[in-house]
Amino acid sequence: MDEKGEGLAPVARAGRQRWDERPVSVRRFVCDEEYLGVGASVYPEVLRTLGRIFRGRYQEAVLCWGIGSGKSYLCTLALLYRLYRTLCLRAPQRELGLAEGSQIVLATVGPTARVAEKVVFGELRELVQRSPWFGERYKPDARVRRELHFPKNVVVLPGNSSETFPLGLNVLCATMDEASFFVETLDGRREAAEDVYLALQRRIRSRFGDQGLMVIASSPRHCDDFVMRKLAEAESDPTIYGSRRATWEVKPRGRFCGKRFEFDGLTVPVEYEAEFRRNPEKAKRDLAALPGTAFQPYFTDIGPLEEACEAHRRHPIEGQGALAAWFRPDDREARYVHVDLGLRRDACGVAMAKVVTEAGRPVAVVELMHRIAAPARGEVDLAQVRELILALRARGFPIAQVSYDGWQSADSQQILRRHGLQVATVSVDRDTGAYETLKELAYDGRLRMYAYEPLLRELRRLELVRGVKVDHPPGGSKDVADAVAGAVSEAVRAWGEDDGVRGRIV
Repeated sequence: MDEKGEGLAPVARAGRQRWDERPVSVRRFVCDEEYLGVGASVYPEVLRTLGRIFRGRYQEAVLCWGIGSGKSYLCTLALLYRLYRTLCLRAPQRELGLAEGSQIVLATVGPTARVAEKVVFGELRELVQRSPWFGERYKPDARVRRELHFPKNVVVLPGNSSETFPLGLNVLCATMDEASFFVETLDGRREAAEDVYLALQRRIRSRFGDQGLMVIASSPRHCDDFVMRKLAEAESDPTIYGSRRATWEVKPRGRFCGKRFEFDGLTVPVEYEAEFRRNPEKAKRDLAALPGTAFQPYFTDIGPLEEACEAHRRHPIEGQGALAAWFRPDDREARYVHVDLGLRRDACGVAMAKVVTEAGRPVAVVELMHRIAAPARGEVDLAQVRELILALRARGFPIAQVSYDGWQSADSQQILRRHGLQVATVSVDRDTGAYETLKELAYDGRLRMYAYEPLLRELRRLELVRGVKVDHPPGGSKDVADAVAGAVSEAVRAWGEDDGVRGRIV
């Protein structure tokens, strides 16, 4: 058996010579001058974690660690050790069940191509260049600059957050650094990390079965992002190693003075006190690896939004997007429709609201909200959106205005104008005004609507970015939320104009 049972379990038959040289443990590989010789610069917890991963022969490892904890370095060391053990095999392709001459790939993937190439891959290349073991036995081809090509047809290459990256490759090992911060997928409905992970996993499993390894590392972004979901999966899957650590739980104690303070159930080194006092949510997420529901939650209290959902109100859309027969106006109040339009990146959100006056103050009533998703690899049917609006008018709803967010809406606006509707361009993304109106009405008990899960899910996860923009987390959406905020704010604006106090909310 190889030292401490770590790493690959080759599929060679009994009696065959497996190794050109017997591999050493991951600790010795990292620390000894003969190999990497970087033990003095590696946190002990990083070394311990590497040992657990390779001794356990896990197929995946998920590390949800705070910023500055050394998780990116751990990814680099894990991939290098897997590379080392592969090169130690006498005939890697034969031992791993590949055809002779097939290329074996180890990949580093980051949120962008630049990060993957400059950060993780750049660090990995430097360690290989300084290593006596690689220099003397398996020096990479100097003619190739952007990849590392080793003897025995083993290659290390950087990738980006595209699900097409690993296509056609025999991926044995892959690392995903800062996975929670990968860009969105083209359809805007999932996190790119999910698609990249599945693409890599398929390549690893199809080529190497349970012999491959994927290491996923990131600080969290919100409570149900990709890395948090993988961490939860690790609790019930014995093939996945899971670890969540605050930054100060990984860094050696000697890095801190020893004084601590209590904060929201946490015992934190005083060196981080300023960060926790200045921005508690950010500090808990970035340093303690304890995310909230969003980067900086826009709705800090979701209760008023849930209380605004009245039990007697129902979703008025049935079947293939048709209006329910019972859905008809019960008054002549002006209705305001807002459309958050999207094609490939997002679904389309449509909402209709009116304002009634109670005790001299506006109360917004959202009568319709609907999410129209683009078909797989297709586009949102813009005609379907227009037909829904015209159907509302045909039902007798007095539509005072239809507003679009402006993106790709010129054609739709022209068509609706020809049908006699008042049409405007209203950008909910331009500032926080529309959402501020929606929040104030909700928190003051002056919002009425029905329980529509796509809306509530989006509202729970909305984040305030730098205090000036309301946005969704990676992989999330705000199509319906934008539509509702736009419809409500335009209805309230018109109420204020009619009352002679333009823009008045309270």
